[in-house]
Amino acid sequence: MASTLSVRSYSVRQPSFSSVSARDGARGVARSRPAASTAGARSLSHSMSVGNGLHLLGAGLSLNGLGAGASEKETMRGLNDRLANYLDKVRSLERSNAELELKIKQLIAERQPRGHDVDNMMAQAHAIGQEVRKRTLENARIMLEIDNAKLAADDFRVKRAKSDHDQITSMLRGDLDSLKEELYFLKKNHDEEKSSLKVRLANEQVNVEVDAAQGPDLGAVMAELRVQYEGIARKNKEEAEAWYLKKLDAVQSEVKESNEALRCAQSELSERRRFLQALEVEMDSLRKQVDVLEGNLAETGHKYSVEMERLQVALSQLEDELSQLRLDMQRHKTDYEQLLRIKQNLEMEIATYRKLLEGEET
Repeated sequence: MASTLSVRSYSVRQPSFSSVSARDGARGVARSRPAASTAGARSLSHSMSVGNGLHLLGAGLSLNGLGAGASEKETMRGLNDRLANYLDKVRSLERSNAELELKIKQLIAERQPRGHDVDNMMAQAHAIGQEVRKRTLENARIMLEIDNAKLAADDFRVKRAKSDHDQITSMLRGDLDSLKEELYFLKKNHDEEKSSLKVRLANEQVNVEVDAAQGPDLGAVMAELRVQYEGIARKNKEEAEAWYLKKLDAVQSEVKESNEALRCAQSELSERRRFLQALEVEMDSLRKQVDVLEGNLAETGHKYSVEMERLQVALSQLEDELSQLRLDMQRHKTDYEQLLRIKQNLEMEIATYRKLLEGEET
């Protein structure tokens, strides 16, 4: 009798602890906010149903503890059925939590940014920057080549003009020296011929004075001298004209060669000028291309900046949503741990009841 009373007092006291645990679990589940997904709502409804089932189970244990002597087998059967029902609900809650985690992972995967490939865009921007720098260096190199070509053309033109001037000056000086020398020789020959003629005339006069009796023909002598003098003068004139014509031909040939060289230099200068104009046109084209590339680079940089800002905003929103999902998962984990503790307490109570019932049967 004493054993029966102790069992009943324990049965009355122990289920009160279970009902309190169930109510705490129900309040813990009721305190959790509903999640954004349907899986969170199902998990919360399971938590409420399990809490209510635990509360009824605690009440049933209390009643069965009071009427243990009436029908012990029915009590054990009812406890086993309720425990099986509770375990089914716990497994259902675990499945709901797994579904909720899967939904969260899918939501995170779906809400990942699918914008433009920023790395590819940055690589393109870097390539465009490299192309702009390359074009700028090429432009500077072409400008340097143009300046060098201008300096070389000017230097060549000055050197050519100086060479032509020096050549013509040297040639004219040579001609002048030759003419002076020729004039000197002509004067010298003329003076010598005059002296010889004077000597011959003086000798003739002497001979005339000495041989006056002979009666020479002075007219014939003077005619002969005149013929000789005219022949010598004509010969000197012909030689001078021949030398002058020879020198003139040489000078004309040199002038012709100089003109030909001048035409070649002018042709080369014209070709250089055309090449310079082509380089200037190409330089203008490269400048325009560089301006276009710089404009594209600035536009691309602005576009990337706007895209990066948009991605940063989207990333911040996703991080906030992920933090909220983590809080919801932590809440569900806390609810699950509370239900697990309630389950363990119920299993301990059932084991205690079973031991007490087995002790009464013995």
